[in-house]
Amino acid sequence: MKTNTSMSVFNKYTDENKNVIFKKHLIDNVFWDDSKGINRNLGYENADDVNVFIPKSQNDMSGYVEPKKYKGLGNNWTLENGDFIVKGNTEESSVTSIKELLKKYDNVFTISLVDDKDFGSANMQHFEIRGK
Repeated sequence: MKTNTSMSVFNKYTDENKNVIFKKHLIDNVFWDDSKGINRNLGYENADDVNVFIPKSQNDMSGYVEPKKYKGLGNNWTLENGDFIVKGNTEESSVTSIKELLKKYDNVFTISLVDDKDFGSANMQHFEIRGK
């Protein structure tokens, strides 16, 4: 699978003091396809969206855990609806809200769909993510 960039994923967890934190994990090889637009029928609502393909054979998947098992510990990471994704490698290692990312980066999205395509040969297996 062809790739065109890296991607920062910010996974939500609650720390020991009950603070909500979004912890970053960098995925080196993804195919990122976004579009920018507005929906005039809904009063100029933001209609930006993104499709991202993460080939498992081209990335280190050792720290990946299913969303319900993710606790924000160590090098674990996940892909879950409501988490944030940013095109490229961000400076931040964690944030407390998407507003922090929107101030600095153009390509920031909230994950709205995660599809694990775990069939076929190892070279075909990938995650497909959509974001708004």
